[in-house]
Amino acid sequence: MTTLLAHITVKPGFEAQWETAIAGLVEKTMANETEVIRYEYWKGQAPRTWYALLSFTSKQAFFVHQDADYHRAPAYGEMIENISLEFVDPVSTASPLPRTENPDLPADAPDSIREWEELSPVQVAAWWQDRK
Repeated sequence: MTTLLAHITVKPGFEAQWETAIAGLVEKTMANETEVIRYEYWKGQAPRTWYALLSFTSKQAFFVHQDADYHRAPAYGEMIENISLEFVDPVSTASPLPRTENPDLPADAPDSIREWEELSPVQVAAWWQDRK
């Protein structure tokens, strides 16, 4: 299982275009991906900031999402000033989401999925290990 919080800052003047793009991305993700548990966006307090909560049944499912054609178009890089991915681990007594784990990819994982592992490696904090 993989859950993460994306911290996103959009370039000035791209706010409306960004919201249109993410609405389409969420729609296509939910229509085409069966291993998505949660996929939501919020506007932040600071101007031009958004957050996304993403949760998938596996690390590979997250990378399949990243690799989807509709995730690469429109050109998000033209709209995004900064993005950071923070992998999070749900508190079992306060969230229905599964634990974030980082198992090895299957031996038959496609090269494109292995490339995503290099670009967006799942990071499990050591201090989580003894916490539920």
